[in-house]
Amino acid sequence: MLFDCRGHEVTALSQLAVDQFDNTVSLFLAHSKKTPEALDTTLETDPQLLIALIAKGFFYKMLAKSSADPVALESLFKAKLSLRERGATQRERELVKALEDWCSGHLDLSISRLDNLLDSYPLDALTVKLTHACQFIRGKSQAMRASTTKALQAWGENDRDYGFILGCHCFGLEETGSYKEAEKTGKHAVELEPDDAWGTHAVGHVLEMSSRPQDGLNWLSQFQDRWDKCNNFSFHMYWHMALFHLELGQKDEVLKLYDHYIRKDHTDDFRDISNGVSLLYRLELEGVDVGQRWEEMAHLSASHVNDHSLAFADAHYLLAILGAGNKSAADSFIETMEQKSRGEGTAQSVFRHIGMPLAKAIKASKTGQDGKCVDLLLPIFGQLQQIGGSHAQRDVFHRLLIDAAIRADRHETAQGLLEKRLEERPNNIWALNRAARVRDKMNEIPA
Repeated sequence: MLFDCRGHEVTALSQLAVDQFDNTVSLFLAHSKKTPEALDTTLETDPQLLIALIAKGFFYKMLAKSSADPVALESLFKAKLSLRERGATQRERELVKALEDWCSGHLDLSISRLDNLLDSYPLDALTVKLTHACQFIRGKSQAMRASTTKALQAWGENDRDYGFILGCHCFGLEETGSYKEAEKTGKHAVELEPDDAWGTHAVGHVLEMSSRPQDGLNWLSQFQDRWDKCNNFSFHMYWHMALFHLELGQKDEVLKLYDHYIRKDHTDDFRDISNGVSLLYRLELEGVDVGQRWEEMAHLSASHVNDHSLAFADAHYLLAILGAGNKSAADSFIETMEQKSRGEGTAQSVFRHIGMPLAKAIKASKTGQDGKCVDLLLPIFGQLQQIGGSHAQRDVFHRLLIDAAIRADRHETAQGLLEKRLEERPNNIWALNRAARVRDKMNEIPA
């Protein structure tokens, strides 16, 4: 019998392969750029290491690209072959099933299976992080919090990677509105694991949602020198810095961060594109001329016309295409979205009920049909969380709706949305400015 660093039995040829995979998991938790190399090294040592093949499959599914799906399916095939030839533990068998669920289009079923595994294996750091990541993709904030709360009952500060798990818990706390507890938890997580980019960013979310932009800049700037160790998640960290600068009205600083960090590498990862797109749109709402920056975003976004894996990603792709003024490409994109929504599975259901109305609302907003935008987006506004992402990421669509309502002279609608926003974020500068604008407009209307 061979065991990992937390005492779980692992089906493997050698302890060296198990130890190498433990290192891979730690790097994955840290969002390290070395994770793929570490996983490759592990599979070179033991090409049939079941747990490593499972991880590879999940990693590729998280890319939300049709071109990555064959790699995920190949990993699943090799995992099932290894299972037949070598056997597997109950934990490994369930993880194979969870990967198969997602590869078959049933992400919600995969999430349920992963979360159930934590009942029996709460110290399984890989499963904790996979569960957390998949719940995040689905916008299941309450589930994120519940899963890490359950798992952490078995963890202690002397357990390897404890700080990273605590950082995940911080994010779940923040996304469910427990800002004070989240800030305390996240700062402790980063104290234990200074390379915990996810925990660092989770505290940044707290400060964003609490409308404390200067505190946010002070917090993030302490850790900038560590982001070189990160994969493309470092771009998202700079995106958070840009949001704080924007809240403070420092628009030139936002553009500097955009050019020198956020879009320094012209990647086509949906997470990187969403960073750039949402920032450009926010800047334009504030009257900033972003020049030709939309062109790069639109070109990359249009290349995803046949992916349609996540409604969150598609909404940003469409915003980029329309931001560059390419209406015909937007029409084609929406048409292929609609085709994808007719299938069966988790993503298709989200597309049908949320993604398609959102896409059509974005198009209406960007083509001067603000009233239509409000009519399309308002009925699903309370369900937007289902597309995934965080409150801060989905905020771009909140702003889109509020500004469309203002431009369409739907003053009472805009006022109601802003009042709700200010209940949740009393000091939000953007909302206070918009609320004042709406009041002025309403006062101009003759009695």
